[in-house]
Amino acid sequence: MGIQDLQIFLENEGVGVDLFRIARTQPGGFRLVLDAEGCLDRLYGGYFSDWACGGQWARCVQFLTTLAQALAEHQVALCVCFNGAHPTPPALPQHWIQTQSTYRQRVNSVLRHIATKGTPPPKVWWVPPTGLHSCLRTALRYLNIPIMVSTDDHCQEVVGLCREKTYAGLVGCSGEYLVFQPPRYFSSSQLKLTYRSSLETKEYMVHELPKLLDVPQDRLCLMAALLGGVILSEQSLTDFYKRLGIAQKKQQIPPETLIKTVSQFVHDLPSSDIDAACIEIFGDLNDLRAAKLKQAVQYYLNGTKDGFLKYRTASGRRPKNSKKNQKSDLSPLSTSTDMDTSKLATESSEHEQKGLEDYKLATANASINADFSMEDHCHELVQGVAAASLEGGDATNVAAKQEKSEKHAKEAPSTSGSSRHSDDNCPPAPAEVLRTCAERHTRGLMHPQMLSILTHRQITLPVLMEDDNHREIPSIHHFFRPIRQNVYAILYNMHHHRFMAQKAKDEGMASTSSVNDRPCTVQVAEWIYSRVNPGKSPEIVHGVVLDWPVPTVQRLWFGTAQDDKCRRMRAFLSCMRSDTPLMLNTSYVPQHLLILAAVLRFIMTSQIQILRRQELDAFLATAFSNDLMNALHLQEMTVNGMSSRGVQLGALVMAGAEAALLANDACGAPVPWLVAAPWLYFDGKLLQRNLHRAAHCKHLAQLCDNHLDTVVKVERMRKAILEGLEVEFAMPPLPLVGVVGEPLSWRGRGRGARLEIAGVVVGQWGGGSYPTHPRTSRYPQQVSYVGYTPPTRNAYGGRGWRGGRGRARGRGVARGTTRARRSRSEHEPAKPTTLTINGKTVRPDEMSPTADNGSPHEDNSQPDDDGEGTQPQKTKTGKNIKKNIARGKKKNYSQKSDVAQTLDNGPLDTSQVEEFNHNSEQEHFGQGDAPVSN
Repeated sequence: MGIQDLQIFLENEGVGVDLFRIARTQPGGFRLVLDAEGCLDRLYGGYFSDWACGGQWARCVQFLTTLAQALAEHQVALCVCFNGAHPTPPALPQHWIQTQSTYRQRVNSVLRHIATKGTPPPKVWWVPPTGLHSCLRTALRYLNIPIMVSTDDHCQEVVGLCREKTYAGLVGCSGEYLVFQPPRYFSSSQLKLTYRSSLETKEYMVHELPKLLDVPQDRLCLMAALLGGVILSEQSLTDFYKRLGIAQKKQQIPPETLIKTVSQFVHDLPSSDIDAACIEIFGDLNDLRAAKLKQAVQYYLNGTKDGFLKYRTASGRRPKNSKKNQKSDLSPLSTSTDMDTSKLATESSEHEQKGLEDYKLATANASINADFSMEDHCHELVQGVAAASLEGGDATNVAAKQEKSEKHAKEAPSTSGSSRHSDDNCPPAPAEVLRTCAERHTRGLMHPQMLSILTHRQITLPVLMEDDNHREIPSIHHFFRPIRQNVYAILYNMHHHRFMAQKAKDEGMASTSSVNDRPCTVQVAEWIYSRVNPGKSPEIVHGVVLDWPVPTVQRLWFGTAQDDKCRRMRAFLSCMRSDTPLMLNTSYVPQHLLILAAVLRFIMTSQIQILRRQELDAFLATAFSNDLMNALHLQEMTVNGMSSRGVQLGALVMAGAEAALLANDACGAPVPWLVAAPWLYFDGKLLQRNLHRAAHCKHLAQLCDNHLDTVVKVERMRKAILEGLEVEFAMPPLPLVGVVGEPLSWRGRGRGARLEIAGVVVGQWGGGSYPTHPRTSRYPQQVSYVGYTPPTRNAYGGRGWRGGRGRARGRGVARGTTRARRSRSEHEPAKPTTLTINGKTVRPDEMSPTADNGSPHEDNSQPDDDGEGTQPQKTKTGKNIKKNIARGKKKNYSQKSDVAQTLDNGPLDTSQVEEFNHNSEQEHFGQGDAPVSN
């Protein structure tokens, strides 16, 4: 839509090229700028059908490693640019909402497809997996490929970098780049690394664009502005389109029609004067749209070759010799004069070396097929984080962005006052913090949301792979909001300001004004696209201080003392609700799994019970799996039983990892960036397989492929995660069982039935009609359990799920029944099992025993020979069972529950019951019992 239609219009005009072949003709190498936002699926590793599982990060890193090796071999230098700009209103509720609405529709289609078919979705619904940007930034930094993250305007900064650093070309897929006319322009959406060692794409002849559109060169920016964009939207130009005869009701204008009609109109204008064009289009220069049109035209002029030089001079960039004035320009809030504020304290060579050692330890057991060994890059990374900066090291651009950041921070209370409440009385962030954040943001060394929080006090949160109805899992962004609230308080020194205010008040120096009487509170506007609020207004969120005196953000970022190191880690763990002794014990939680452990503990500490016991073990088994970094094996592995819940759980944990990375950067990066890489603890495809297996495994060793060392690691890490918690796992779905363990799949109408064991009613259901159409899904009526609820068979053998205490209570527990069972005499024999169906009682001696050594999931029953010849056995329906009971026939039922099979062997005495319970306790010892608080 809008300016992007120009890119769509020229797709067929591109010429196929090989970038490696072009590089051979360049004597000094071929230097390109790559806009990553247009080729996220390509950087992910090309299209793979398992992207919806949560992210195949090992496969992604393997592809990037192969790409980096090919680029170095053919002397192609690449600088990858990410969009870190935070658009401010009115641009935010316009372009951002359209993008999120498209993603929301795709996510709904993906989840619907997985729920109905259980297979990976098609490529047309591709949505970036949660955490893809962080994974790409970390991997590219690890591979020593330069990164640039935009700050204010993404397209302007990308093309500005291309011209300022004299790159040979730009690789992107935005229509704005066509108007900016870079030296050479290639398509990023068509980028392909082939097995023939070629990097293929399309090249657009941007300098021939005016000739192709039949528009003079000096009117090209006017034509682009009339197509609609961020500044002047298509909705504002509806009247203009109607005059041209191209407006269609409730339908989008075809790109070809729009481009040709607008180009013809611009060509027919009598002059190139903008004022005359505004009068011709809107009829009056005083129209508000006329001012926006002029602004849009100037925007495109600033991106051209001639306009860039004027824009660069007028943008207020600092000269290179202004570094001496930077330290003297500290704000009055600055209290870090005794610390080196040029870089974070964790950027020391000692800390970097420690991170490398932890990474090598984590990848020591990686498969040989994983093509990202650390040995080739150790000598480069030891030199520090400067290797990941842009080529040339020009400090002028960084200084200009630092100045803009300080300006935005000072103007934040006034510019965003419409979206912030008057209770926000927190001073701006310190100047040295802003400068450090702007520099690290530009180089891709810090979470992109940090700068937006510090300068605009706003944050945008993208649509995730979750159900918008939140049937099973709550809203993920709202679930992890407490982490962000603690981050806001840390970044704005809320605890320090409140402490100083209280101290001044105690000394009698406080002002008598009512404004100063309120405690210091920071408010951040969170833009979350949802069905209830589709981006119409932000949600105002207050910062929340931690429950201990947190040091200032200057001390957390720049402090070099040993106490500062400990406080950095404690602040991070406190944000994640993981400040426990075992979390820092590497024998329980390895260093590279600290992020995952903190996220899982945060989920378990919530009042909302989300994870089931086997699902927690599936996450841990994935992190400790020997196949985690075997990209070839994971690529060939097939996932059976892909579920919508499993996909959402993967998105939940990866969103928690994103929140953990934000908290880590806010606390001064106590966790080294390399050991926080997601490919060290997560793979979506492997997770989906483990979730499916965990639902059917009888014990943890079976889930871990009978690797006892993996079982021990999982047990120890689970103990650290659940340390000191009253564990309550989410209940699994109630098993819909019918007659002695048979699934409820009856058709037709019935009068209902009830199930009695030892004289106690344990299940009953009512009759009803069911749809008979073959394409209509048949949902059996819900079984209501009265009294004892039989344990599920897919839960490691079937103990209770709440804390592993063996107590599983059904809905509507009949207390009188329970008391009657407890008051039974010790020497009184147990009553035989009876099954009452529609008033007919069947005793266990009337039912033949099941076949030995039969699997509970297999049908081993054989048809009876009643003299009528061998006939294939029919499905047991309600009517068949009723007829068999009336005739007095005996049938074999292969699918029986454990309780029914035990009771079929005869009455139970007390000693047998005690022995059965003892064996059950021995079987579940150490498999999920809640740890005792130390």
